[in-house]
Amino acid sequence: MSFDIVYLADRPDCIDACAAWAYGRWGVQKADSSLAKVQEYFAICAQKEALPLTLLAINRDAGLPIGMASLWPHDGDDWPDKTPWIAAVYTLYRYRGQGIARNLIDRALREAKRFDIKTIYLKSGSAARMYQKFGFHEIDNRPSRTAAAGYKTLLYKMV
Repeated sequence: MSFDIVYLADRPDCIDACAAWAYGRWGVQKADSSLAKVQEYFAICAQKEALPLTLLAINRDAGLPIGMASLWPHDGDDWPDKTPWIAAVYTLYRYRGQGIARNLIDRALREAKRFDIKTIYLKSGSAARMYQKFGFHEIDNRPSRTAAAGYKTLLYKMV
């Protein structure tokens, strides 16, 4: 299966898909979140020359989105002094294990360089090993507010 990485700005028809993925994965577990709020934020992410921005993996055969990754000024309020972030990294389940997230992260890191970003953060739980392969290092962790008991949210930093 082949795919291209594009800006959400070039595929604004995919804003609702991004919002649905993000809300379904992370937003439904937050009392102050709503699908409408998430849609509004991804509409803002549909740009190329400033943060926040979102990248999409598009299936070449179907022309449909199969994954996303974003660069955001903030990702929640757990670490308000840390900025910017790689956030909302998501791959549709049936496409996982095919390098899509890896390619999205690689492109997000190139975008960060384009903006002359020297330090970038991300939060992770189950995908921690993947991010460590990119050179991210754990700098903090705390119990997750949106996952099962005992699950940790790890804060990573890449310089």
